[in-house]
Amino acid sequence: MNQNVREVVEFENHFSEFLKKQTVKVQNKIFKIIEAIETLERVPSQFLKMLIGTNGL
Repeated sequence: MNQNVREVVEFENHFSEFLKKQTVKVQNKIFKIIEAIETLERVPSQFLKMLIGTNGL
């Protein structure tokens, strides 16, 4: 089993509200990406790109 290298946490309830509006197919894709973020040491840019002009992601 993969060991987590980081933890993804929800800020307030913004993610839950966004997720509820998505189809089940899209929700599953989102959960796979979150799993990749939590378990992969280096996350491929096709899953997560740096946001320009921010201090963080």
